[in-house]
Amino acid sequence: MNSTLPAEAQPATTAQPPSDSLWTADDVARYVGCSVRQIRNFRYAGMPTIKFRHLIRFEPEAVKNWLREQIG
Repeated sequence: MNSTLPAEAQPATTAQPPSDSLWTADDVARYVGCSVRQIRNFRYAGMPTIKFRHLIRFEPEAVKNWLREQIG
Protein backbone atom coordinates (compact mmCIF):
# COMPACT_ATOMS: atom_id res chain seq x y z
CA MET A 1 0.00 0.00 0.00
CA ASN A 2 1.40 3.41 -1.00
CA SER A 3 1.31 5.94 1.87
CA THR A 4 2.21 8.92 -0.33
CA LEU A 5 -0.74 11.19 -0.95
CA PRO A 6 -1.34 12.62 -4.41
CA ALA A 7 -0.68 16.37 -4.77
CA GLU A 8 -4.39 17.25 -4.73
CA ALA A 9 -4.80 15.45 -1.38
CA GLN A 10 -1.93 17.23 0.37
CA PRO A 11 -2.87 19.53 3.28
CA ALA A 12 -3.60 23.09 2.21
CA THR A 13 -1.64 24.66 5.08
CA THR A 14 1.49 24.98 2.97
CA ALA A 15 -0.32 26.36 -0.09
CA GLN A 16 -0.10 30.02 -0.98
CA PRO A 17 -3.36 31.97 -1.18
CA PRO A 18 -4.75 32.69 -4.64
CA SER A 19 -3.09 35.79 -6.07
CA ASP A 20 -5.77 36.87 -8.55
CA SER A 21 -8.68 37.29 -6.16
CA LEU A 22 -9.52 38.85 -2.82
CA TRP A 23 -8.09 37.07 0.19
CA THR A 24 -9.89 35.86 3.30
CA ALA A 25 -8.36 36.21 6.77
CA ASP A 26 -7.23 32.57 6.43
CA ASP A 27 -5.46 33.42 3.17
CA VAL A 28 -3.70 36.41 4.73
CA ALA A 29 -2.67 34.35 7.76
CA ARG A 30 -1.24 31.68 5.48
CA TYR A 31 0.65 34.33 3.47
CA VAL A 32 2.07 36.03 6.58
CA GLY A 33 2.63 32.80 8.48
CA CYS A 34 0.62 33.69 11.57
CA SER A 35 -2.76 33.02 13.16
CA VAL A 36 -6.11 34.43 12.06
CA ARG A 37 -6.27 36.11 15.47
CA GLN A 38 -3.09 38.05 14.62
CA ILE A 39 -4.68 39.12 11.33
CA ARG A 40 -7.62 40.48 13.33
CA ASN A 41 -5.13 42.47 15.42
CA PHE A 42 -3.51 43.75 12.22
CA ARG A 43 -6.95 44.91 11.01
CA TYR A 44 -7.42 46.92 14.19
CA ALA A 45 -3.93 48.36 13.68
CA GLY A 46 -4.89 49.61 10.22
CA MET A 47 -4.43 46.79 7.72
CA PRO A 48 -6.69 47.70 4.78
CA THR A 49 -9.81 45.60 4.28
CA ILE A 50 -12.81 45.46 2.03
CA LYS A 51 -16.11 44.95 3.83
CA PHE A 52 -19.14 43.68 1.97
CA ARG A 53 -22.07 43.29 4.34
CA HIS A 54 -20.72 40.84 6.93
CA LEU A 55 -17.76 39.62 4.85
CA ILE A 56 -14.23 40.90 5.37
CA ARG A 57 -11.83 40.49 2.46
CA PHE A 58 -8.32 41.70 1.74
CA GLU A 59 -6.84 42.99 -1.50
CA PRO A 60 -3.49 41.17 -1.91
CA GLU A 61 -1.46 44.17 -3.11
CA ALA A 62 -2.85 46.39 -0.34
CA VAL A 63 -1.91 43.77 2.27
CA LYS A 64 1.61 43.42 0.86
CA ASN A 65 2.09 47.20 0.77
CA TRP A 66 0.81 47.59 4.34
CA LEU A 67 3.15 44.89 5.57
CA ARG A 68 6.12 46.57 3.83
CA GLU A 69 5.23 49.87 5.51
CA GLN A 70 5.14 48.18 8.91
CA ILE A 71 8.57 46.64 8.41
CA GLY A 72 10.27 49.74 7.02
